[in-house]
Amino acid sequence: MAGGLFACGSPVQERQGISADGDYLFKRAMEWAHWTRVDPKILRAFINKSGDTIHWLEDKGLEFDLVRLYPDQPAPVQHNPRGHGARLIQVLSKECRDRGVQLFLNRSVEKIRRGEGGNVAGVLATRDGEEMEIKTGAVIIATGGFCGNHELFRKYFPPSYEGMTLSGLPLTGDGIRLAAEAGAAIEEFATVIKEGPRFDLYTWPLMALEREPATIWVNKNGKRFTDESTGYRVFESVNAILRQPEQVCYTLLDTRIRDFCEKNGFMLGRRGSGAPGMEKALQSEAEKDKVKIADSWEEIAGWIGADPSALKETIAEYNAYCKQGYDEAFAKEPEYLLPLESAPFYAIRGLAVLLDTIGGIRINERMEVLDNRNDPIPGLYAAGVVTSGWESEVYCSELSASAFGFAVNSGRIAGENALAALTC
Repeated sequence: MAGGLFACGSPVQERQGISADGDYLFKRAMEWAHWTRVDPKILRAFINKSGDTIHWLEDKGLEFDLVRLYPDQPAPVQHNPRGHGARLIQVLSKECRDRGVQLFLNRSVEKIRRGEGGNVAGVLATRDGEEMEIKTGAVIIATGGFCGNHELFRKYFPPSYEGMTLSGLPLTGDGIRLAAEAGAAIEEFATVIKEGPRFDLYTWPLMALEREPATIWVNKNGKRFTDESTGYRVFESVNAILRQPEQVCYTLLDTRIRDFCEKNGFMLGRRGSGAPGMEKALQSEAEKDKVKIADSWEEIAGWIGADPSALKETIAEYNAYCKQGYDEAFAKEPEYLLPLESAPFYAIRGLAVLLDTIGGIRINERMEVLDNRNDPIPGLYAAGVVTSGWESEVYCSELSASAFGFAVNSGRIAGENALAALTC
């Protein structure tokens, strides 16, 4: 399900003559975090490793496409593997098997064992009630987030988040419990990765259309509530949606905007590419009651559940801003101010969706798991979103695709350090 990997200084960028400076990105990410919740050494280790990791994966046969998360992003840093995350897992798992690595699937690890002196000694696992013990001097916890663990979710996040639509997997964060039982420090904060508006989990092109800056967004009361050009910064724009009644956003557009996007594509990557089939997609989703197509704003208001006069007032005010070339409410850039006048009109229902969580095993830059004295637990490592120390309260758009990127890079770092400790 994973999309892209963050990387800077990668061979993909170098071949395209793109400069993505690690020092600059490190500083931007720390500014984003305001130096809270983030251990700069962990972040630095991730950024420094990222370019080499793309090279490492290319050597194994993977190919990547560079993607900009938002139009004015200084450099594209998101590397989408062709075949998505599934392809990456297929390549790595095949290499494991070719090298004789044993993969025990569909098993539950019940305990991480520590031996004399506190060193990791192995794990106890079960399957269908049958126990299995693996003796080892190094364990890497990489169990993902905890969207499916209601107890942890309530501990870390406001009640309003629990009602969000989940577009990822309902993982239970068992690694956090295992680490804690083994003596690890567990942070008192975590990050929820959320985005919006999101029309559906994976529907294209409407997922892009609802974020097009020439559209307008209204809530269930028919009121506009933000500058819609934030739409491609979905990790930030979602916060505005969460403040609205029922956490719902309606993207409104007219036939003129639909035609323009069909012919020219979307704001992100518009040059030379259109978006054919949009009208068919809109009609299809209208049949599922996820889109409303109507010749009047009164009909649109009825579908939303808004007072028709309130919605008409919103549209009239916005159209006036477009004609004067200045958005008095939210100062949206003039180039995106297109009046909504050409029927039929369209409304797309968008939600704030939950992608994943980040946190809360405490680690250092070597991906060693730390105890409550901040000392490494010998032989215990952790990687990916089950860890803390590399993301702040709001998922960082400056390092787009950093969740998947950190998973792969921290996994490499943990594996290399575990191997070095076992062979020294």
